Amino acid sequence: MRDIFRWYLDGASVLGIIKKLSEAGIPSPAGKEQWNKRAIEKMLENEKYTGTVSFLDSATHEYEFQMKECHPPIITESEFRAVQEEKKKRSNIVISDSGMHRSNKKYSSKKKKNHNFNGGNDE
Repeated sequence: MRDIFRWYLDGASVLGIIKKLSEAGIPSPAGKEQWNKRAIEKMLENEKYTGTVSFLDSATHEYEFQMKECHPPIITESEFRAVQEEKKKRSNIVISDSGMHRSNKKYSSKKKKNHNFNGGNDE
C-alpha cells in the first residue's frame, strides 16, 4: 500500500497505479485481479494509513474525534498531506464566484522534458 502513495507522489495517475498493481500481480483488497479506480482514490484520501482513526457522528457525518497511533502507520502524516496537496493540484474542479465547474486544463502524469535550447553552450 505504501507504494500506491509513493507512485502517486512520483506523478503516476490513478490509472497508472492500477496498471502497476496489475503488472505486479497484486490483487485488490477484495481479492480481485483488477483494481477499481474508486478504491485507489478512496485509499489516497483515507487518513487511516497514517495510523489515525477518525470517528464520525452518524447523524451529522462530522468528525466526533480522532485517535492517533491506533495501528502502525503505513505512511507518515507529511506524506499523507503531500498526497492531499497533489490531489488538489491535479483536480480539474474549480470553485469560483459562479460556483463549482470543471477546468479546461487537464493533468498529465507524463514528465515534462527540460530542453536546452542554447545549442549546448552552457554558460
